[in-house]
Amino acid sequence: LSALTLVRRASSPVTVASGAGDALLTTLSAAGSWSPSRDDRGVFVTLRNLFTGDALSTAGDSKIAEAAKVATANPTFPIAVVIHHDKALAGKDEASLRARADAVVAALKKGGATKVTAIVAGASAPVVDPAGKDKARNARVELVFITPETL
Repeated sequence: LSALTLVRRASSPVTVASGAGDALLTTLSAAGSWSPSRDDRGVFVTLRNLFTGDALSTAGDSKIAEAAKVATANPTFPIAVVIHHDKALAGKDEASLRARADAVVAALKKGGATKVTAIVAGASAPVVDPAGKDKARNARVELVFITPETL
């Protein structure tokens, strides 16, 4: 695994962005309530259980407000709000996920984030077997702080 990681990193433009990306990763790690990770998109946090229906819950709103503070302190990072679902999308599911994405984007912007976009990924990127007993883990929100190649 470490050999594959080294090969991937060597060929990835993320390697030229280590300074600012590393600083952001450190900031998110130090906050204590985040478990940030890094991939080819940038630095991201995965959040679950943010909603009551299609609106942010009180706890969800608080989490997004924390993320907005980080985004405001790091304005060079555009943010992608990626909404994942635990099953294939039916007609009303897509509208519901879009409403959730819009709620997160609005809360981030309310908190001062300026470069925010929403992506409804649906069930296209599961983290566990979609047919397994833990399939609910596939429903999540990823806040991706996109690492520009020049940072």
